[in-house]
Amino acid sequence: MGSGFSRTCSRSGDRVIVGFVLSLALALLALVDFRRGFLFAAYPARSLFYAFSPWHVPMLAAGIIGMLVCYRALRSQDAPDRGASEFIKPLTFVILALLVVDLFTYRGVPAVRSVVSGRINIDWLNAFGVTAWWRPFAQATSYLLNVWHATMLGILISGLALTMLPVYFKPYFVRAGFTGSLLGALFALPQPFCSCCSSVMAPSFARRGASTNFLLSFVVGAPMLNITTIVLALALLPAPFAVTRIVAGVVVTVLVTYLVSQAADRWDGRAKVRLQPDAPYQNSYVGSAFRRSYLRLLDFDRIVGGRTIDTPSQLLGAWLSASGRIALVLVPTLWLWSVIASALFQALPSAFGNNLPSVIASAIGGTLFMISTWSEIPMALQLIQSGFSGPAAALLVVLPAISLPCMMLLGGSLQRFRMVAMLSAAVMLVGIAAGVIFL
Repeated sequence: MGSGFSRTCSRSGDRVIVGFVLSLALALLALVDFRRGFLFAAYPARSLFYAFSPWHVPMLAAGIIGMLVCYRALRSQDAPDRGASEFIKPLTFVILALLVVDLFTYRGVPAVRSVVSGRINIDWLNAFGVTAWWRPFAQATSYLLNVWHATMLGILISGLALTMLPVYFKPYFVRAGFTGSLLGALFALPQPFCSCCSSVMAPSFARRGASTNFLLSFVVGAPMLNITTIVLALALLPAPFAVTRIVAGVVVTVLVTYLVSQAADRWDGRAKVRLQPDAPYQNSYVGSAFRRSYLRLLDFDRIVGGRTIDTPSQLLGAWLSASGRIALVLVPTLWLWSVIASALFQALPSAFGNNLPSVIASAIGGTLFMISTWSEIPMALQLIQSGFSGPAAALLVVLPAISLPCMMLLGGSLQRFRMVAMLSAAVMLVGIAAGVIFL
Protein backbone atom coordinates (compact mmCIF):
# COMPACT_ATOMS: atom_id res chain seq x y z
CA MET A 1 0.00 0.00 0.00
CA GLY A 2 2.85 2.37 0.89
CA SER A 3 4.51 1.70 -2.45
CA GLY A 4 1.27 2.37 -4.34
CA PHE A 5 0.72 5.61 -2.45
CA SER A 6 4.26 6.69 -3.28
CA ARG A 7 3.72 5.98 -6.98
CA THR A 8 0.42 7.90 -6.95
CA CYS A 9 2.10 10.90 -5.32
CA SER A 10 4.94 10.71 -7.81
CA ARG A 11 2.55 10.72 -10.78
CA SER A 12 0.59 13.60 -9.26
CA GLY A 13 3.85 15.46 -8.62
CA ASP A 14 4.84 14.97 -12.26
CA ARG A 15 1.63 16.62 -13.42
CA VAL A 16 1.96 19.50 -10.98
CA ILE A 17 5.58 20.16 -12.04
CA VAL A 18 4.53 20.12 -15.70
CA GLY A 19 1.73 22.53 -14.82
CA PHE A 20 4.15 24.89 -13.12
CA VAL A 21 6.54 24.83 -16.10
CA LEU A 22 3.69 25.52 -18.56
CA SER A 23 2.40 28.36 -16.36
CA LEU A 24 5.88 29.88 -16.16
CA ALA A 25 6.24 29.60 -19.94
CA LEU A 26 2.88 31.37 -20.43
CA ALA A 27 3.84 34.21 -18.08
CA LEU A 28 7.22 34.66 -19.78
CA LEU A 29 5.56 34.63 -23.21
CA ALA A 30 3.14 37.36 -22.13
CA LEU A 31 5.99 39.50 -20.79
CA VAL A 32 8.27 39.14 -23.80
CA ASP A 33 5.38 39.94 -26.16
CA PHE A 34 4.53 42.98 -24.01
CA ARG A 35 8.11 44.07 -24.68
CA ARG A 36 8.38 43.05 -28.31
CA GLY A 37 4.89 42.73 -29.78
CA PHE A 38 4.94 39.81 -32.22
CA LEU A 39 2.05 37.47 -31.29
CA PHE A 40 -0.99 39.49 -32.31
CA ALA A 41 -2.08 41.39 -35.40
CA ALA A 42 -2.79 44.66 -33.58
CA TYR A 43 -1.50 46.42 -30.46
CA PRO A 44 -3.65 49.35 -29.28
CA ALA A 45 -0.72 50.94 -27.42
CA ARG A 46 2.93 50.97 -28.49
CA SER A 47 5.94 52.89 -27.24
CA LEU A 48 9.71 52.57 -27.07
CA PHE A 49 9.25 50.47 -23.95
CA TYR A 50 6.25 48.20 -24.57
CA ALA A 51 3.64 46.92 -27.01
CA PHE A 52 0.33 46.38 -25.21
CA SER A 53 -2.51 44.05 -26.19
CA PRO A 54 -5.56 43.31 -24.00
CA TRP A 55 -4.66 39.61 -24.33
CA HIS A 56 -1.56 40.18 -22.22
CA VAL A 57 -3.66 40.61 -19.08
CA PRO A 58 -5.37 37.19 -19.08
CA MET A 59 -2.18 35.48 -20.28
CA LEU A 60 -0.10 36.93 -17.46
CA ALA A 61 -2.82 36.38 -14.87
CA ALA A 62 -3.28 32.75 -15.94
CA GLY A 63 0.47 32.16 -15.79
CA ILE A 64 0.90 33.68 -12.32
CA ILE A 65 -2.17 31.98 -10.86
CA GLY A 66 -1.09 28.67 -12.37
CA MET A 67 2.37 28.95 -10.82
CA LEU A 68 0.92 29.79 -7.40
CA VAL A 69 -1.56 26.91 -7.51
CA CYS A 70 1.10 24.42 -8.61
CA TYR A 71 3.57 25.67 -6.02
CA ARG A 72 1.04 25.21 -3.22
CA ALA A 73 0.20 21.73 -4.53
CA LEU A 74 3.88 20.80 -4.57
CA ARG A 75 4.32 22.02 -1.00
CA SER A 76 1.49 19.79 0.14
CA GLN A 77 2.81 16.73 -1.76
CA ASP A 78 6.59 16.89 -1.74
CA ALA A 79 8.60 14.90 0.72
CA PRO A 80 12.17 13.68 0.26
CA ASP A 81 11.26 10.08 0.97
CA ARG A 82 8.81 9.99 -1.93
CA GLY A 83 11.47 10.39 -4.59
CA ALA A 84 10.76 14.07 -5.11
CA SER A 85 14.47 14.93 -5.07
CA GLU A 86 14.96 13.26 -8.46
CA PHE A 87 12.95 16.09 -10.07
CA ILE A 88 15.17 18.90 -8.75
CA LYS A 89 17.90 18.80 -11.40
CA PRO A 90 15.55 18.45 -14.43
CA LEU A 91 13.31 21.22 -13.08
CA THR A 92 16.33 23.50 -12.57
CA PHE A 93 17.52 23.12 -16.14
CA VAL A 94 14.02 23.42 -17.64
CA ILE A 95 13.48 26.72 -15.79
CA LEU A 96 16.92 27.94 -16.86
CA ALA A 97 16.19 26.97 -20.48
CA LEU A 98 12.89 28.91 -20.46
CA LEU A 99 14.59 31.99 -19.04
CA VAL A 100 17.43 31.85 -21.58
CA VAL A 101 15.01 31.37 -24.50
CA ASP A 102 12.99 34.33 -23.27
CA LEU A 103 16.15 36.40 -22.90
CA PHE A 104 17.25 35.79 -26.49
CA THR A 105 13.72 36.39 -27.74
CA TYR A 106 13.95 39.78 -26.04
CA ARG A 107 17.25 40.28 -27.91
CA GLY A 108 15.16 40.29 -31.09
CA VAL A 109 13.29 43.48 -30.17
CA PRO A 110 13.41 45.58 -33.36
CA ALA A 111 16.21 48.09 -33.08
CA VAL A 112 14.09 50.96 -34.38
CA ARG A 113 11.91 50.77 -31.27
CA SER A 114 14.63 51.10 -28.65
CA VAL A 115 17.78 52.12 -30.46
CA VAL A 116 18.34 54.94 -32.93
CA SER A 117 21.70 54.94 -34.69
CA GLY A 118 23.21 52.78 -31.98
CA ARG A 119 21.92 54.82 -29.07
CA ILE A 120 19.00 54.98 -26.67
CA ASN A 121 16.40 57.43 -27.94
CA ILE A 122 16.01 60.28 -25.44
CA ASP A 123 14.11 62.72 -27.66
CA TRP A 124 11.05 62.28 -25.45
CA LEU A 125 13.03 63.89 -22.62
CA ASN A 126 13.37 67.07 -24.68
CA ALA A 127 9.68 66.95 -25.54
CA PHE A 128 8.80 67.07 -21.83
CA GLY A 129 11.24 69.90 -21.16
CA VAL A 130 13.70 67.76 -19.15
CA THR A 131 16.82 69.87 -18.95
CA ALA A 132 19.69 70.82 -16.64
CA TRP A 133 20.08 68.70 -13.50
CA TRP A 134 16.73 66.94 -13.92
CA ARG A 135 18.16 65.26 -16.98
CA PRO A 136 20.32 62.62 -15.16
CA PHE A 137 17.24 61.39 -13.25
CA ALA A 138 15.16 61.24 -16.41
CA GLN A 139 17.91 59.49 -18.39
CA ALA A 140 18.38 56.88 -15.66
CA THR A 141 14.63 56.23 -15.64
CA SER A 142 14.61 56.04 -19.44
CA TYR A 143 17.44 53.52 -19.35
CA LEU A 144 15.62 51.29 -16.85
CA LEU A 145 12.47 51.45 -18.96
CA ASN A 146 14.52 50.32 -21.96
CA VAL A 147 16.06 47.36 -20.17
CA TRP A 148 13.32 46.37 -17.69
CA HIS A 149 12.70 43.02 -19.38
CA ALA A 150 16.35 42.00 -19.57
CA THR A 151 16.82 43.20 -15.99
CA MET A 152 13.96 41.02 -14.78
CA LEU A 153 15.28 37.96 -16.62
CA GLY A 154 18.80 38.61 -15.39
CA ILE A 155 17.57 38.70 -11.80
CA LEU A 156 15.59 35.46 -12.22
CA ILE A 157 18.56 33.72 -13.84
CA SER A 158 20.95 34.93 -11.15
CA GLY A 159 18.54 33.83 -8.41
CA LEU A 160 18.42 30.34 -9.91
CA ALA A 161 22.19 30.29 -10.35
CA LEU A 162 22.77 31.41 -6.78
CA THR A 163 20.39 28.74 -5.52
CA MET A 164 21.60 25.72 -7.47
CA LEU A 165 24.94 26.36 -9.19
CA PRO A 166 26.99 26.03 -5.97
CA VAL A 167 25.50 22.56 -5.57
CA TYR A 168 26.61 21.45 -9.04
CA PHE A 169 29.84 23.48 -9.23
CA LYS A 170 31.25 22.76 -5.78
CA PRO A 171 33.66 20.04 -7.01
CA TYR A 172 35.07 22.51 -9.55
CA PHE A 173 35.80 25.42 -7.19
CA VAL A 174 39.17 23.95 -6.27
CA ARG A 175 40.49 23.67 -9.84
CA ALA A 176 43.65 25.73 -10.31
CA GLY A 177 45.46 26.91 -13.42
CA PHE A 178 43.82 27.87 -16.69
CA THR A 179 41.01 25.35 -16.11
CA GLY A 180 40.11 27.11 -12.87
CA SER A 181 39.94 30.46 -14.68
CA LEU A 182 37.65 29.02 -17.36
CA LEU A 183 35.37 27.45 -14.75
CA GLY A 184 35.18 30.71 -12.82
CA ALA A 185 34.14 32.53 -16.00
CA LEU A 186 31.48 29.91 -16.76
CA PHE A 187 30.16 30.14 -13.19
CA ALA A 188 29.91 33.92 -13.60
CA LEU A 189 27.96 33.87 -16.89
CA PRO A 190 24.43 33.74 -15.44
CA GLN A 191 25.18 35.98 -12.43
CA PRO A 192 24.84 39.72 -13.16
CA PHE A 193 26.57 41.16 -10.10
CA CYS A 194 28.59 44.35 -9.85
CA SER A 195 32.23 44.03 -8.79
CA CYS A 196 31.41 44.92 -5.18
CA CYS A 197 28.75 42.22 -4.95
CA SER A 198 30.96 39.53 -6.47
CA SER A 199 33.91 40.50 -4.27
CA VAL A 200 31.74 40.13 -1.16
CA MET A 201 31.00 36.55 -2.25
CA ALA A 202 34.70 35.71 -2.69
CA PRO A 203 35.48 34.90 0.98
CA SER A 204 32.71 32.31 1.06
CA PHE A 205 34.18 30.56 -1.98
CA ALA A 206 37.62 30.76 -0.37
CA ARG A 207 36.28 29.07 2.76
CA ARG A 208 35.10 26.22 0.52
CA GLY A 209 38.62 25.80 -0.84
CA ALA A 210 38.24 27.71 -4.11
CA SER A 211 41.44 28.28 -6.06
CA THR A 212 42.78 31.77 -6.71
CA ASN A 213 42.13 31.25 -10.43
CA PHE A 214 38.47 30.45 -9.84
CA LEU A 215 38.03 33.31 -7.35
CA LEU A 216 39.45 36.10 -9.50
CA SER A 217 37.78 34.88 -12.68
CA PHE A 218 34.39 34.81 -10.98
CA VAL A 219 34.80 38.20 -9.27
CA VAL A 220 35.72 39.89 -12.58
CA GLY A 221 33.53 37.74 -14.83
CA ALA A 222 30.23 38.35 -13.03
CA PRO A 223 30.14 42.06 -14.00
CA MET A 224 32.11 41.65 -17.25
CA LEU A 225 30.63 38.58 -18.90
CA ASN A 226 27.17 37.92 -17.49
CA ILE A 227 24.65 37.00 -20.17
CA THR A 228 22.40 40.01 -19.59
CA THR A 229 25.24 42.47 -20.07
CA ILE A 230 26.26 40.78 -23.31
CA VAL A 231 22.68 40.96 -24.61
CA LEU A 232 22.35 44.64 -23.67
CA ALA A 233 25.70 45.47 -25.26
CA LEU A 234 24.68 43.79 -28.51
CA ALA A 235 21.26 45.49 -28.47
CA LEU A 236 22.27 49.02 -27.52
CA LEU A 237 25.90 49.64 -28.48
CA PRO A 238 27.26 50.19 -32.00
CA ALA A 239 28.70 46.91 -33.28
CA PRO A 240 32.43 47.79 -32.90
CA PHE A 241 31.93 48.79 -29.27
CA ALA A 242 29.80 45.74 -28.49
CA VAL A 243 32.47 43.43 -29.94
CA THR A 244 35.20 45.27 -28.03
CA ARG A 245 33.19 44.98 -24.80
CA ILE A 246 32.75 41.23 -25.21
CA VAL A 247 36.30 40.45 -26.38
CA ALA A 248 37.83 42.59 -23.62
CA GLY A 249 35.54 40.86 -21.13
CA VAL A 250 36.89 37.45 -22.16
CA VAL A 251 40.50 38.69 -22.09
CA VAL A 252 40.22 40.27 -18.65
CA THR A 253 38.09 37.52 -17.11
CA VAL A 254 40.09 34.55 -18.34
CA LEU A 255 43.57 35.56 -19.50
CA VAL A 256 44.34 38.50 -17.19
CA THR A 257 42.99 36.82 -14.05
CA TYR A 258 44.92 33.64 -14.94
CA LEU A 259 48.22 35.53 -15.19
CA VAL A 260 47.55 37.50 -12.00
CA SER A 261 46.53 34.34 -10.13
CA GLN A 262 49.65 32.45 -11.17
CA ALA A 263 51.91 35.33 -10.12
CA ALA A 264 50.07 35.87 -6.83
CA ASP A 265 50.20 32.18 -5.88
CA ARG A 266 53.95 32.10 -6.53
CA TRP A 267 54.43 35.18 -4.37
CA ASP A 268 52.34 33.85 -1.53
CA GLY A 269 53.56 30.27 -1.82
CA ARG A 270 50.08 28.78 -1.89
CA ALA A 271 47.73 27.39 -4.48
CA LYS A 272 44.57 28.71 -2.89
CA VAL A 273 43.37 30.97 -0.13
CA ARG A 274 43.14 29.24 3.23
CA LEU A 275 40.27 30.51 5.36
CA GLN A 276 38.50 28.60 8.10
CA PRO A 277 35.44 26.84 6.64
CA ASP A 278 33.05 28.29 9.22
CA ALA A 279 34.77 31.62 9.78
CA PRO A 280 32.40 34.61 9.78
CA TYR A 281 32.77 37.26 7.10
CA GLN A 282 35.25 39.91 8.21
CA ASN A 283 36.94 42.79 6.48
CA SER A 284 39.36 45.25 7.99
CA TYR A 285 38.21 47.90 5.53
CA VAL A 286 34.70 47.87 6.96
CA GLY A 287 34.87 50.20 9.93
CA SER A 288 31.36 51.54 10.38
CA ALA A 289 28.04 49.97 11.25
CA PHE A 290 26.58 51.33 8.01
CA ARG A 291 29.24 49.64 5.89
CA ARG A 292 28.83 46.36 7.75
CA SER A 293 25.07 46.48 7.19
CA TYR A 294 25.56 47.29 3.51
CA LEU A 295 27.93 44.37 3.07
CA ARG A 296 25.52 41.98 4.78
CA LEU A 297 22.84 43.19 2.39
CA LEU A 298 25.11 42.47 -0.58
CA ASP A 299 26.37 39.13 0.73
CA PHE A 300 24.28 37.18 -1.79
CA ASP A 301 26.05 33.93 -1.03
CA ARG A 302 24.33 33.85 2.37
CA ILE A 303 20.84 34.46 0.96
CA VAL A 304 20.15 30.74 0.60
CA GLY A 305 22.64 29.64 3.23
CA GLY A 306 21.33 26.86 5.44
CA ARG A 307 18.26 26.22 3.27
CA THR A 308 17.52 22.63 2.53
CA ILE A 309 16.65 21.92 -1.10
CA ASP A 310 15.40 18.35 -1.24
CA THR A 311 12.13 18.81 -3.13
CA PRO A 312 10.86 20.83 -6.12
CA SER A 313 8.82 23.11 -3.85
CA GLN A 314 11.93 23.94 -1.80
CA LEU A 315 13.82 24.68 -5.02
CA LEU A 316 11.10 27.05 -6.24
CA GLY A 317 10.84 28.77 -2.85
CA ALA A 318 14.62 29.27 -2.60
CA TRP A 319 14.83 30.51 -6.21
CA LEU A 320 12.05 33.11 -5.88
CA SER A 321 13.31 34.24 -2.47
CA ALA A 322 16.86 34.74 -3.79
CA SER A 323 15.57 36.54 -6.89
CA GLY A 324 13.46 38.90 -4.78
CA ARG A 325 16.41 39.75 -2.53
CA ILE A 326 18.64 40.41 -5.53
CA ALA A 327 15.98 42.66 -7.11
CA LEU A 328 15.63 44.72 -3.93
CA VAL A 329 19.37 45.43 -4.00
CA LEU A 330 20.24 45.65 -7.70
CA VAL A 331 17.34 47.63 -9.18
CA PRO A 332 17.67 50.70 -6.89
CA THR A 333 21.47 50.69 -7.15
CA LEU A 334 21.28 50.34 -10.94
CA TRP A 335 19.04 53.42 -11.14
CA LEU A 336 21.13 55.40 -8.63
CA TRP A 337 24.43 54.74 -10.39
CA SER A 338 22.85 55.52 -13.74
CA VAL A 339 21.91 58.93 -12.31
CA ILE A 340 25.45 59.44 -11.00
CA ALA A 341 26.99 58.37 -14.32
CA SER A 342 24.78 60.79 -16.26
CA ALA A 343 25.53 63.64 -13.84
CA LEU A 344 29.27 63.01 -14.09
CA PHE A 345 29.06 63.16 -17.86
CA GLN A 346 27.32 66.53 -17.68
CA ALA A 347 30.10 67.78 -15.40
CA LEU A 348 32.99 66.75 -17.66
CA PRO A 349 35.58 69.52 -18.03
CA SER A 350 35.90 71.28 -21.37
CA ALA A 351 39.44 69.89 -21.78
CA PHE A 352 38.05 66.37 -21.94
CA GLY A 353 38.21 65.06 -25.51
CA ASN A 354 38.78 62.12 -27.79
CA ASN A 355 42.52 61.92 -27.17
CA LEU A 356 45.12 59.80 -25.39
CA PRO A 357 45.23 61.83 -22.14
CA SER A 358 41.44 61.52 -21.81
CA VAL A 359 41.61 57.78 -22.49
CA ILE A 360 44.26 57.34 -19.77
CA ALA A 361 42.27 59.51 -17.34
CA SER A 362 39.11 57.51 -18.10
CA ALA A 363 40.89 54.18 -17.59
CA ILE A 364 42.36 55.24 -14.24
CA GLY A 365 39.20 56.92 -12.98
CA GLY A 366 36.93 54.14 -14.24
CA THR A 367 39.03 51.47 -12.54
CA LEU A 368 38.57 53.22 -9.19
CA PHE A 369 34.93 54.25 -9.69
CA MET A 370 32.20 51.96 -8.34
CA ILE A 371 29.22 51.49 -10.64
CA SER A 372 26.27 49.11 -10.67
CA THR A 373 26.22 46.27 -13.17
CA TRP A 374 25.06 47.31 -16.67
CA SER A 375 25.43 51.03 -15.83
CA GLU A 376 28.58 51.29 -17.94
CA ILE A 377 26.46 50.93 -21.08
CA PRO A 378 24.40 54.17 -20.76
CA MET A 379 27.52 56.05 -19.67
CA ALA A 380 29.46 54.83 -22.71
CA LEU A 381 26.49 55.58 -24.98
CA GLN A 382 26.49 59.23 -23.94
CA LEU A 383 30.22 59.51 -24.60
CA ILE A 384 29.87 57.82 -28.01
CA GLN A 385 27.04 60.17 -28.98
CA SER A 386 29.23 63.15 -28.08
CA GLY A 387 32.19 61.94 -30.14
CA PHE A 388 34.35 60.64 -27.28
CA SER A 389 34.76 57.14 -28.71
CA GLY A 390 38.17 56.43 -27.12
CA PRO A 391 37.19 57.21 -23.51
CA ALA A 392 33.89 55.37 -24.07
CA ALA A 393 35.71 52.17 -25.09
CA ALA A 394 38.06 52.45 -22.11
CA LEU A 395 35.16 52.87 -19.68
CA LEU A 396 33.29 49.89 -21.15
CA VAL A 397 36.24 47.75 -20.03
CA VAL A 398 37.33 49.23 -16.71
CA LEU A 399 34.04 50.38 -15.14
CA PRO A 400 32.45 46.95 -14.61
CA ALA A 401 35.61 44.91 -13.99
CA ILE A 402 36.76 46.32 -10.67
CA SER A 403 36.45 49.38 -8.42
CA LEU A 404 38.11 50.89 -5.36
CA PRO A 405 35.51 49.43 -2.95
CA CYS A 406 35.93 46.06 -4.67
CA MET A 407 39.72 46.28 -4.28
CA MET A 408 39.42 47.06 -0.57
CA LEU A 409 36.79 44.37 0.04
CA LEU A 410 38.67 41.69 -1.85
CA GLY A 411 42.12 42.61 -0.53
CA GLY A 412 40.92 43.03 3.05
CA SER A 413 38.88 39.86 3.25
CA LEU A 414 41.54 37.67 1.61
CA GLN A 415 44.51 39.66 2.96
CA ARG A 416 46.10 39.72 -0.51
CA PHE A 417 46.39 43.40 -1.42
CA ARG A 418 49.39 42.85 -3.69
CA MET A 419 47.32 40.50 -5.86
CA VAL A 420 44.46 43.00 -6.03
CA ALA A 421 46.82 45.86 -6.93
CA MET A 422 48.28 43.85 -9.80
CA LEU A 423 44.79 42.93 -11.05
CA SER A 424 43.76 46.60 -10.97
CA ALA A 425 46.83 47.70 -12.93
CA ALA A 426 46.21 45.01 -15.55
CA VAL A 427 42.59 46.11 -15.97
CA MET A 428 43.73 49.71 -16.48
CA LEU A 429 46.16 48.65 -19.20
CA VAL A 430 43.51 46.65 -21.07
CA GLY A 431 41.14 49.64 -20.80
CA ILE A 432 43.78 51.99 -22.23
CA ALA A 433 44.46 49.58 -25.08
CA ALA A 434 40.73 49.38 -25.90
CA GLY A 435 40.43 53.17 -25.85
CA VAL A 436 43.44 53.70 -28.12
CA ILE A 437 41.83 51.48 -30.77
CA PHE A 438 39.00 54.02 -31.15
CA LEU A 439 41.09 57.21 -31.31
